[in-house]
Amino acid sequence: MTRRIGPGAAAFALAAALAFALGPAPVAAQTVGVGVDYVGYDFEDGLNAESARLFMIPVAVRVPVGQSLRFDLYSAWADGRVSQAGTTYQLTGPVDTNIKGSWQALPGVLVSLGANLPTGNSTHDDEEALVASVLSTDLLGFRESTWGTGFALTSSVAVARTVGTFGLGIAAAYAARNGFEPSEGAQLTYQPGNEIRVRAGFDKNFGNSTLTFGATFINYAEDKVSDDLGDDRNLFQAGNRIRFDATYAFRAGAGVWTVYAADLMRANGDLRIAVVDDAGTLVGEDMLVTAKQNLLLGGLMGTVGLGSGFVFRPHVEFRSQSREEADGNDAGSGWILSGGGDIPLRIFGSEFFPKARVHYGSIKDATGEGVGLLALEFQGTLRFTF
Repeated sequence: MTRRIGPGAAAFALAAALAFALGPAPVAAQTVGVGVDYVGYDFEDGLNAESARLFMIPVAVRVPVGQSLRFDLYSAWADGRVSQAGTTYQLTGPVDTNIKGSWQALPGVLVSLGANLPTGNSTHDDEEALVASVLSTDLLGFRESTWGTGFALTSSVAVARTVGTFGLGIAAAYAARNGFEPSEGAQLTYQPGNEIRVRAGFDKNFGNSTLTFGATFINYAEDKVSDDLGDDRNLFQAGNRIRFDATYAFRAGAGVWTVYAADLMRANGDLRIAVVDDAGTLVGEDMLVTAKQNLLLGGLMGTVGLGSGFVFRPHVEFRSQSREEADGNDAGSGWILSGGGDIPLRIFGSEFFPKARVHYGSIKDATGEGVGLLALEFQGTLRFTF
């Protein structure tokens, strides 16, 4: 029932449509990116885990076809580990594969169709479910948490226009999801609710700088479950989400600096818990109100010249999450301050981006006390252009 934070198909489509707003783009080259991504958190005493690790090898491919059509593919192999009470639990293997086709139907109009192919492990045993639960914590920002969520189709349309000195755009996306079996220990099919996203945004140039602002509304249909207690029982109604984001990019020194901020607000949801008698017969349901959340982040990225053609791109970010249950409990709230950067390199005609960051922060335990955390992140991305 965890809904990951991300820009979504509508945001991607809007950004692409804004880029196409002034007319057809030149034929681009094919690109292949392969990476290595490691994030490891250590927690002080008080949480339900002592450490959490994620190691990934992501692969992304982009294939343009002419001036108005392109195809994108993404997949990864991932290994997640969580230590609890001296025992390490593991979830490993390929994740789902995403394929998307984007067509510039008209100048400033982008139509996209994507599919989530269930190549990952969506059926977890108890140990794997524990790993997925910890890695899905929004504040920690792990790149992968579930490995598999079943087949899904996402369609989106984005329209962008230049009006005076402004670039304006609006995009809408709809994701239809198929059911999958999430647990090895129970005979049930979980049907995630379909998703609707609507996004609007604008940008404006001020000399050598650009201001961009966007707002996204996200709505989910009710999740359902089919098991021995009944078919298509209502299970979970996720609360609506609203996201606001802004960036300000300006030229300084050796390159471009960007200041950004975003705020994602999630309303309360409704979770239905089945009530059964001693014979296992469904006799009713209890309704629980899930926590409302607010995730606020802001950061700075830029470029610093190192001489001899080398540059360092620093990246500093602050994240703060407030989480409140219906009874006022705010366990899971916290903050993280991150700092680091990368150095772009050229290796045998390809581009290599080594990056390192440190994360330091605190997250509240079940009693409301802050528990310290420290993490190291290392990334290396190799991009080939053909």
